[in-house]
Amino acid sequence: MKIVLIKLLSQTKTFQIQTWAILQNNMEHKKIEEAYNETFAGLTMYYRDCNLDVTHISKYQKNQILLEKGFTDVSGFAEGLATNLRYAIASNKAVNMAQINPDVAKYRFHLIAAPSHYKVLDIYKIGTQTQILLLHFDKKFEAIFSGTNSNIEENVVKMGRASFDKKTQLQPNDIMNEPEWRKRTQFPIGMSDKGDFFTTSVDKTLQQSTKMTPPQTPQTSKNTNQSDSKTVEKKSFWKKLFGK
Repeated sequence: MKIVLIKLLSQTKTFQIQTWAILQNNMEHKKIEEAYNETFAGLTMYYRDCNLDVTHISKYQKNQILLEKGFTDVSGFAEGLATNLRYAIASNKAVNMAQINPDVAKYRFHLIAAPSHYKVLDIYKIGTQTQILLLHFDKKFEAIFSGTNSNIEENVVKMGRASFDKKTQLQPNDIMNEPEWRKRTQFPIGMSDKGDFFTTSVDKTLQQSTKMTPPQTPQTSKNTNQSDSKTVEKKSFWKKLFGK
């Protein structure tokens, strides 16, 4: 009887563990679905050109999570590039400033509120000019976007590269080179003027992990070797994004 009872308790515990694992997986799936629906629905591309020191540009890494402390001024214009760097920013939360001040309509000026979080989807260089493709997301989804990659992101990268290939063949827009606009967009995103990245929650987690890790396996604060796990691409996302 005692043996039977122990076996029954063991089976019950195993069932509870399996049930908890299923619930956890379901919860994670719902969080990912929520993150993707909120981030990709109504996504629009915006642009911010500037001249940045090449050593600063080289510090950006694919899949890196960025924190920008200031407001991010961006434009809906994407023509020729007169600078050495273009930030191409995919966002559905940029505010059209022309609705507040009609005088800035000529810039197609949009504003992303501070603080803002971005994932570096791609770094693409043609000659001396570089495009850094950023995905804007809500802070509450930081853990999700720092730990997963998706087919949706891969397709955004493909489209971003194709766009940059074409845009570099065009003449720059004179309006984007006016002193007033250049003054607004001369600063890098996610780092100080000295080239130091602003610390994100992901960085703090990595730093804490480093302190607990034996010396022979140190981690860096800017670890871009994120999980290779892939989330399943959903047709509904593409329908919302590109009308397909």
